Amino acid sequence: MNTEPKKTPPVLDKELTDVLKSTPQRIWKKLYHNWGWKLLSLLLAVCLWAGLISQDPNLTRERRFTDVPISLTGQDTLRRNGMIVLSGLEQDTLKLEAFRTQVPQRSYDTVTAANYNPRIDLSRITETGEQEAKVVFTTSSSYGTVEAASPDTFHIVVDEYVTNYRVPVMLNVSGEYPAGFYAANPIVEPSMIAVSGPKTLVDQVVGVRANIDLNSLSSRAGVTRLALPLYFVDANGDMIESNLLEASSANTILRTITVEQRLYTSKTLDISHNALLTGTPAKGYEVKSVSSIPSAVTAAGEAAALDTIDSLFFDNAISVEGASESFTTEIRLRKPSELNYLSTNSATVFVEIEPIISSRDFTDVKVKLRNAPSGLKSTIGQKTVTVTVEGPMLDVQALYNSDILVVIDAYGLTAGEYTLPVEVYLKNQDMDNFQFTVAPASIPLTLK
Repeated sequence: MNTEPKKTPPVLDKELTDVLKSTPQRIWKKLYHNWGWKLLSLLLAVCLWAGLISQDPNLTRERRFTDVPISLTGQDTLRRNGMIVLSGLEQDTLKLEAFRTQVPQRSYDTVTAANYNPRIDLSRITETGEQEAKVVFTTSSSYGTVEAASPDTFHIVVDEYVTNYRVPVMLNVSGEYPAGFYAANPIVEPSMIAVSGPKTLVDQVVGVRANIDLNSLSSRAGVTRLALPLYFVDANGDMIESNLLEASSANTILRTITVEQRLYTSKTLDISHNALLTGTPAKGYEVKSVSSIPSAVTAAGEAAALDTIDSLFFDNAISVEGASESFTTEIRLRKPSELNYLSTNSATVFVEIEPIISSRDFTDVKVKLRNAPSGLKSTIGQKTVTVTVEGPMLDVQALYNSDILVVIDAYGLTAGEYTLPVEVYLKNQDMDNFQFTVAPASIPLTLK
């Protein structure tokens, strides 16, 4: 069996071996010699290198910013050009999800998203309709350039910017005035305003509304001035909510409408009928009563003036000359100069005209027997009576004894003695207009 001969390790030269053994010691001596100066030199070299690196604009690092708000510029220019953004730039969505930039090394730690001023310049828009608005950034040697953004454009809708210069202000009143007070009609200032904004919205606006709650007024006489929020409304009375609409008056932007409300002390005053009628009714007629609707009115004015007035009078008298029947008429009330308000300026007056009622005695009116039984002899205990007739004077005066029929009725009676009631009738007259008293009221009757 063959075996390989053992290899003999190489033998180094002694001189070389000595050199290798002494090398580390020499290196250490070199390093240790003046080691402070050498360390300082190293630090200075590093600082110098760092300074040179930071001053070199070509040395950049990537930095990413997220959820960055976007500003708008050029709105005034856009409006001067007769346009306005209708939609697409709402504040809650006007931001960048992210953008990426290359920042010079020297500014990396201090740079913020605001240094790049992400914005949309609306002055670049030249026509209405759907547009793509590009996000632009500020580029500088100090902070570098933006390489990409998301999103980098916004889809917007541009409308005409118009102004309607004569839009009425409408006051919506609710609630009740404080008890014991009257309020004049509120004064609205201004009563007409200008509305500006996108044509699509301005064309829908038919008025501006302010709401006043009368329950909020304090219980005191005098003037109260309120600044009420204004709302734009359409033809259906529905509110148009948009921050793109502006109200103005005399080139001043309005946020509120001024309402002036004056309260007066109020009081209920009776309407007096004293000296209201003139003339005399027709012969045989008289005025039975006079009434008015309303019989009292609410008046308002300064408290001191109200204390001196207890009732109101009519401007004109009512003539009843020759009147023979009732009638109504509307008469204007006389308003004292001290009063600021009357709940009504006139009243309907009802004048009741009735015949004069009189009475008259008719004596020796003959008594007649009605329905005398056949085959029997009748004897009336009294041949005549006195009848007192009460009724319209003219009708009573026109009566004669012959117009009065006085009877006793023997219907169904048999032989015997009776006392029968006296019945009175008038010929050719409405019995309902008269009342009768007979003396005696009953008469004896004998049947044989």
